[in-house]
Amino acid sequence: MLAHPCSVRGIAVENNYMATTGLDRKLRIWDVRNYKQLYAYTLPFGLAEVSFSQRYAVSCSVGNQIQIFNDVHLGTTTAPYMSHQCTGIVSSLQFCPYEDVLGVGHQHGFTSLLVPGSGEPNFNALLTNPYESKTQRREREVKQLLDKIQPELITLDTTEIVQVNTDLLEKENERLKLLLHTKPREVKFKPRNKKKGRGSALRKEQIKQSVQSEQRFMINEARKKLKEEFLTKETVKVEDSQKTVLDRFRKKDV
Repeated sequence: MLAHPCSVRGIAVENNYMATTGLDRKLRIWDVRNYKQLYAYTLPFGLAEVSFSQRYAVSCSVGNQIQIFNDVHLGTTTAPYMSHQCTGIVSSLQFCPYEDVLGVGHQHGFTSLLVPGSGEPNFNALLTNPYESKTQRREREVKQLLDKIQPELITLDTTEIVQVNTDLLEKENERLKLLLHTKPREVKFKPRNKKKGRGSALRKEQIKQSVQSEQRFMINEARKKLKEEFLTKETVKVEDSQKTVLDRFRKKDV
């Protein structure tokens, strides 16, 4: 992508935004999702180093001058948020994660600057916890190891994903055979007790027999359907496996 009509001096990326600086004295903000420019700011000098914070504050430098801008991704910036002059030529800039601190490397050493509102105050302790203890770090490493994909699912053969899992298919067939040869469980039903004088023993027995017959019919129908499905699979398998010399004279499906 063509970011500047001249040499690019600095690049910084944070989430969906990218900041670039060049010799044309422009600070350009880009959307890395579609590689389009959002905003461009003209500055009184050509910038060199640039850095993005977690809250989208941008720090730029040229020579020994440092300028910090807020909300550059919204297009509302009209003036620098902060300015600072170092004792030597600035060589690098970097915001500290989860802290309102900007680290500056220059000709005479290192300087840390406080930039209020530049760091992310809320963090997800399950992903990144800057204050985690030794025990928490050990637990996180164990959890990351357990979350890895199983070794049997890793393969270099890209066609294996479309193949039939024969082991699982055989286990399913064995399960169906056991279901077909298992005696159906006895249906238990106990009629609720009605008020005195409203339900006789004969009536209770009739209700019990009716419910048991209905449930037994449903179980038999399910077993019958399961048996038909299983026998159909077995028949197809046998037909595919049995071949004779006369098969060469059969018409092939086009």
